[in-house]
Amino acid sequence: MHAPWSGFLRYLLVVAFVVATLSGGAQPAAAATAYLDGFITSSSTGAPLANVCVTLGPPTLCTTATDADGYYKIDGFVPGPTFWVVYYNKEGYARLEAHNVQIDANNTRLNWALNPGTATCARPEQPNTTVYLPNITKTLGGPTGWYTPFIVQNTNRFTITSLQVDFYSFSTGILVARRDICALKPGQSFADVPNNDNDLSGDSQYAVVVKSYMTDIVAVVNEHQGVGDRTEAGSYVGASSGATKVSLPNIVRRFYGFVTPIIIQNVGTAGTTATASFISFDGTKTASITRQIEPGRSQFIDPNSEIDLIDQTQYAVTVSASQPLSVIVNTHNDAPTVGAPVMYSANGIVGGADTIYGPYAVKNVVGIGKGLSTIVVQNTGTASVTPSLTFTPLAGSGTTTFNGPAVAAGAAWVFDPRFINGDTTQILCGAAATTGCLANGEYSFVGSGGVGGKIAAVVNVIGDTTAAGYSASTQPATRLFLPNVTRRLGGTDGWSTPLVLQSVTATSLHLSWYKFADGSLAASQDVPITPKQSLRIDPRDILGLANETQYAVVVDATGGTATGIVVELNFQGGDGAMIYEGFAR
Repeated sequence: MHAPWSGFLRYLLVVAFVVATLSGGAQPAAAATAYLDGFITSSSTGAPLANVCVTLGPPTLCTTATDADGYYKIDGFVPGPTFWVVYYNKEGYARLEAHNVQIDANNTRLNWALNPGTATCARPEQPNTTVYLPNITKTLGGPTGWYTPFIVQNTNRFTITSLQVDFYSFSTGILVARRDICALKPGQSFADVPNNDNDLSGDSQYAVVVKSYMTDIVAVVNEHQGVGDRTEAGSYVGASSGATKVSLPNIVRRFYGFVTPIIIQNVGTAGTTATASFISFDGTKTASITRQIEPGRSQFIDPNSEIDLIDQTQYAVTVSASQPLSVIVNTHNDAPTVGAPVMYSANGIVGGADTIYGPYAVKNVVGIGKGLSTIVVQNTGTASVTPSLTFTPLAGSGTTTFNGPAVAAGAAWVFDPRFINGDTTQILCGAAATTGCLANGEYSFVGSGGVGGKIAAVVNVIGDTTAAGYSASTQPATRLFLPNVTRRLGGTDGWSTPLVLQSVTATSLHLSWYKFADGSLAASQDVPITPKQSLRIDPRDILGLANETQYAVVVDATGGTATGIVVELNFQGGDGAMIYEGFAR
């Protein structure tokens, strides 16, 4: 795969690189007639230094940060006798302090060269947001084993933030490494590639906690393994909060080659016992498995290693604890004897909803990132429910509804479109639509828990050589952030990422495509859409977009709400398909 840690990292919106409001520390007077500017370089290399945090007065918040050329500028000074103290902070460099700085009518320029060393980031005492990444690895399993680059982005449009990134060992729970990122600009991302980190051991696994001190952030993890036709890829998103009850609709043990390790992170403030309650899809098999987890740390449950679980069995699982948890599930079919290994990842689901939305499902369509979708619906409530699924052809009209059986609290129902009424005990459907059968094709769906029912669902998209999956939306919104959208990144057959956007009640969608490199608006479009309908929008078809380029997309819905996913496709061999859910805001 083409440099996945640098070329296929997921980023959110770069709306504009705007000088932050001067809210942290001293400020120039309101009558602005002069400015302070300059260039910052490295004393050891002479190269310009980007993202240097420049602060007036006590270093609490960044006033501004240097750009790619090392340039900074602070407007708003009134020339006069006032003397300022200016601080310059960047991770990996010693702090520089400039005292008795006076701004005159001709403006003032201060150029500096920072010395390598240790800087203390400008930030308040308490973080604004904390994001949890349960599973971060470095060459886990060997030199071509699992590695998980992760990306953290500042989603604020105006304010610079600083980050603290802590790595906790899976095996010991000890804090083994810390990163301080001093000046993350509005819309900008920080990426960490564990394989390149000398302070992390190889063949290792970590729980990571990311604190942002001034703004909200989001985080995405890319999971990769293997080379050539044996590459695998999956992804999950970081959680900024957890829950004491998390639903996992589809957990298996040696199920036609698949297994689903569960990774549980304690995002609370005290140690806790996490209890995973298993119930088989037919309701006849149950098990309870516990893990003791300290704050910020992670533990895993491997179904293949648990003696109370049964081979060739699918389970619905509810994980509960006295402290909030974040949970992810990695789904594998990648034994050495498997000719086309595949993997995908999904986050555990919190709460559920009476109505859920799936932008994409497929029945018997050939292609990378296509194939067959099974939909696993879990009852997240406390009483029995009778769920239903209503399908609409992709970009089409007309609906087909399937009613499921009664599903007990915590249990699950699997819908497989190959069979009449989605029931694997019935006979196979043909290619055409008939009573109880969908035609072969691509669809969106809406799930209902019935009166008073709460449900959640995961959608599996399994092809001959690829696998992907996502969680159905429980919280549609009027604005969606799609962190990383690419067009032929890594060559003609490289990563391209079609969007699949579903209207809940919206009648129009406005898409803004921002170039990641400089935040400029590369394209915009207005797309009419019918409620409950999904549309595929492929960046390869959009005028104004360029190959070998990454974009962040913002979707604004008119007339109601929407939801969406990004389907990440690579045509260079192996398991070149992943799906991630858009961030609702």
